[in-house]
Amino acid sequence: MLKNSGIRSAAVVNIIIILLAAIGVLIRMCTILPSPPIYNVDQTHRVLLDEPTVYPWARNHIRPLDVIPDPSKETSIFWHIPKSGGTAVKTLYECLGTTLANQVGVDPKFNYQDKNEVIAFHPWPGISRASYVNVDTSSKPGLNRARKMGLVPSGLVDLIITSEVSHAVENLFDESHKGHILALFRHPVDRLVSKFFYLREATWEPQYRPQWKNINILEFAKNKNRENNYVVKKLTGLRVNDMATEEDLRIAMRTIKMRFVVGLLDEMEESVRRFNVVMGIDETDKENRECINHLVHDSIGAKNYNSDARLHKVEPGSTVW
Repeated sequence: MLKNSGIRSAAVVNIIIILLAAIGVLIRMCTILPSPPIYNVDQTHRVLLDEPTVYPWARNHIRPLDVIPDPSKETSIFWHIPKSGGTAVKTLYECLGTTLANQVGVDPKFNYQDKNEVIAFHPWPGISRASYVNVDTSSKPGLNRARKMGLVPSGLVDLIITSEVSHAVENLFDESHKGHILALFRHPVDRLVSKFFYLREATWEPQYRPQWKNINILEFAKNKNRENNYVVKKLTGLRVNDMATEEDLRIAMRTIKMRFVVGLLDEMEESVRRFNVVMGIDETDKENRECINHLVHDSIGAKNYNSDARLHKVEPGSTVW
């Protein structure tokens, strides 16, 4: 009996020692401060690099996708990625009679460009239902002016169209005025092919490249194309010549997944349906329905915007691809 009692006592002592050691480990774990998080070098777009996340400008100023849109109180922003159907989207929402913001609102012929307050006006009364506000959201200086004028808090604009998506969201929206982002994406190869054939003919564009008429698409791809990771760099806030990293790609993908209402140029009808839900467009209205059908189905609409892709198709796996 004494022997067994001694054994039990020793066992109890061992258990107590183990428990005390475990408690000591827990206390040390709770009192050790975690290492400071690692941020990227761009302090304007700081993000944690040790966990999946979204960019702060999107997390703080854009509604998550599981939040039901309220078009009567919220402003949407459309990210215009060049040669990805952005002009088609602008034309659609002009036809639908929404109030837009891009560079049209500061065209001198309308005489609103010098006003210091946000004004919504009809540029083409009797011809189009569209209205515009007197700001230019196509450039960073224009976006900065729009911020000072209080564009989003004014509640006068339905859809902001811009290529400078991170700068626009960061400067125009805030914690009290959050919005939604719409974006229409296109395969990057198709987009660059479209860019090549468009800019060598588009005399009205500042980026007009008549010299590209003397080269073929392969030479453009090898020697003239300077775009590299355009979408990722725009989301990250990087410049054209900066290098995008795998980490930039990972966070950009998560930001799109968590905050963007995504449309695809090849699926225009479904894309427009998604955008209209966010924008509060009544698709049963006869006039609205005509606008949508014109874009999605009519030969002057969708086929026109996709004609370059059909005429100059680059086959996957080819040298040009």
